[in-house]
Amino acid sequence: MEIISLPFDDLKKEKARLAALHEQNILDTENEEEFDRIVKVASFICGTPISLISLVDTDRQWFKSRIGLELKETPRSVSFCSHAIQQDGIMEIEDATKDKRFKDNPLVKGDPNIKFYAGTPLITQAGFKLGTLCVIDRVPKILSQEQKDCLKTLSMQIMNQLELKQQKKQLHQLNSTLLTELEQKLELQNKVLHLFVKFVPESIVAKHLNANTDDYDDAEAKNLTVLFCDIRGYTSIVEKLKPQQAVAILKSYYAVLSDVISTYSGMVNQYVGDEIFATFGDPFSIPGYEKDAVFCALEMIDRLNLINEECKGITDIPIKVGIGIHSGEVITGTLGSKNKIEYSITGDSVNTGKRIETLTQGFPNTILISRPIYDKVKDLVEVKAWPSVEVKGKSELLEVFQVLRKKELM
Repeated sequence: MEIISLPFDDLKKEKARLAALHEQNILDTENEEEFDRIVKVASFICGTPISLISLVDTDRQWFKSRIGLELKETPRSVSFCSHAIQQDGIMEIEDATKDKRFKDNPLVKGDPNIKFYAGTPLITQAGFKLGTLCVIDRVPKILSQEQKDCLKTLSMQIMNQLELKQQKKQLHQLNSTLLTELEQKLELQNKVLHLFVKFVPESIVAKHLNANTDDYDDAEAKNLTVLFCDIRGYTSIVEKLKPQQAVAILKSYYAVLSDVISTYSGMVNQYVGDEIFATFGDPFSIPGYEKDAVFCALEMIDRLNLINEECKGITDIPIKVGIGIHSGEVITGTLGSKNKIEYSITGDSVNTGKRIETLTQGFPNTILISRPIYDKVKDLVEVKAWPSVEVKGKSELLEVFQVLRKKELM
């Protein structure tokens, strides 16, 4: 028995054809209904018991879909389809037992006892013939022109399905790539936002992210509490230190006290040198924010021990502070130009709060509050009245009180 092996004259083209086949990623895949329907229709139209979608691989032909045949593949050396893909149009064999190319083929002499074969190539848009749609019978026959036309139309439908699968795969890969890029951009955006809220309060960032305009003219008057905290004798502490050591002290000071401020629902508005400017009641005015500010100040004094412990290897001079607290009307809003903006809190009450803090100079670890604050917390803390002071631009003296400690509630 002679098994016909068909060499290709143009090996370069064959390599390209095989590459096109393998790019489909369809070999050895499961049955799919859309292809199974096509072979059933082909078998019905042509009146044959066997119909196959055959893909011609390097050394085999593999059947993507089949009807009337148990085999899933055969060696390429006995494949009728490997001949069919070498010609244009349908290859039709009326009786294989009388065709010198196939009469000794084991598929003719044995099961499935092929007599009739007709196969039309499956051609890609680039012109590569991947395999065939074929119909097979165990008796000789000839197809009508209408049957041949239908077989060709069905082969085109197979290629449409294969190309659609490729497009879906490419779209999925593109979507995956876009999703990865989007996730990377979101991660970067979150990093930028996380960094940004270190400079602008997160609540303010959220407010503008939810706004429907780029117009930042959002200044408004509101009542809130301002707190100023300043290191006493900071210049004398750092004058003999290296810049890195001075920065290390400030980092510890800012980190510890800012954490306390956040705990009491306060917002650090600004760091100026060794001064912390914080507000309570902004951007959301929650009842009791005056009390929060005072209790926050008491805990800030308590936390100085932690700061001093962290800075022990840098300086032997203990960190001490002065704190001033005041409530009143201020102007809040995002101010600046189109190139640079910042959230700002300004007004007479801010100046008054700063003035109260300066009164603590010479009195380390002292908390001073104004009359409006005192009226809100007098039942909660023990205080000591200080002499009233003059404030620039005001006709009335400013009443101030030193906060000593929380009252023991019965």
